[in-house]
Amino acid sequence: MKNIIEDHFLLSTWTALTNCLSPFLPFYLQNRCKKGKEIPNRLKERQGYPTLSRPAGSIIQFHAASVGELVSIFSVIQAIHIQDSSQSFLITTGTVTSFRILENFISHHPILARHIIHQFIPLDIPQWINRFLTYWHPSLIVLAESEIWPNLIKEACQKKIPLALINGRLSDRSLKNWKVCPSLIQNILSRFQWIISQSEHDQNNFAHLQITTDYLGNLKQTAQKLHFNSQELVELENYFNNSPIWLAASTHPNEETLIAKTHAVLRKKWPNLITIIVPRHPERGQEIINEIGMVAQRSKHELPFENGLWLCDTLGELGLFYRLADIVFIGNSLDVVHKGGGHNPFEAARLNCTIATGPKIHNFRQAYYHLQKAVTIIHTIDDLTNWVDKMLSNPQLRKKQACLALEIMEQKSNLATDIGTHLLKLARQSI
Repeated sequence: MKNIIEDHFLLSTWTALTNCLSPFLPFYLQNRCKKGKEIPNRLKERQGYPTLSRPAGSIIQFHAASVGELVSIFSVIQAIHIQDSSQSFLITTGTVTSFRILENFISHHPILARHIIHQFIPLDIPQWINRFLTYWHPSLIVLAESEIWPNLIKEACQKKIPLALINGRLSDRSLKNWKVCPSLIQNILSRFQWIISQSEHDQNNFAHLQITTDYLGNLKQTAQKLHFNSQELVELENYFNNSPIWLAASTHPNEETLIAKTHAVLRKKWPNLITIIVPRHPERGQEIINEIGMVAQRSKHELPFENGLWLCDTLGELGLFYRLADIVFIGNSLDVVHKGGGHNPFEAARLNCTIATGPKIHNFRQAYYHLQKAVTIIHTIDDLTNWVDKMLSNPQLRKKQACLALEIMEQKSNLATDIGTHLLKLARQSI
């Protein structure tokens, strides 16, 4: 373990500020609960109170904020479990959505599930974090991507719990912000025993702040195939009866309108065409209908109407739709999106899909660079229409593109094992 590091004055300020806010935060949590953003009978977990018993022996904590981060750590957890089948895992998340994804994962891995405990991460209040760490006392805390919780990191260091940051990401925007006070991020990240960047670009950004990281590859590339209901797939394939199908996945506001317009143009040539829209945030279902008109909703158990548009506003079913439609456009990437940034293409590539995306992919720059010629960049609605038409018309080209993407995916097959081995070593050193 590294020696206790003197706090940066801004870190001390953050600790003092969060202590001052703590009396008011229960009301904030209650408000989130009313909005469906928290689970009522588990609300106390957000204050560091446990709702489950701690298993005996070593426990490794993995924290993932987003769905993407959560999916990326599954392969590492599986790799560690293969090396040590007695190892327990505490997985913490901050959203109900991430918890539901974890539930789905656990349901498909019953043996591993016996060694996994889930808790919602406490808000970053010193007293709440201290309560959480005192009870669970993990042998190692593993954070994913850009999760920087100052008080969690500080308390872990004080309790001599080692820290690791995997698939570390530092965007150009974050680099610019941290350059205002580089000593703060240096002070925080110097407490970690191991940091691995998810790309060479991120590694260079960390280096600009004089933070040394390792680069082994992007963990999202090692993610297992998304799960699906095989019976449901057979039923849908029979229902659509070889109709041409394409999918717009993880779409954001304004993109659905362009997808609907593309569908209308394509239907003139492909009258039986089915276009599936899977919004990144399923709760936007009614909002999307207000924009593009009446379409069938998966959340209401509806199948496509005569117009052939199908809004699949459900959670955790991308694995089903990637298998149903192998022509995939990945959203949050077109110019009509306010900020954009793209979404993870590796899940689609793993399932033999032909992939296109828009130009706004800065959050996944390295992932798309890695796939290179296996992905088509779409700039306009005409580009999108022509690309879908081309893929529908040329199954051989479609297969070639999908095979190229899958071939690239297989190049980092040992990454999760290598990372898992090192994390297990860190955890054992702290016991």
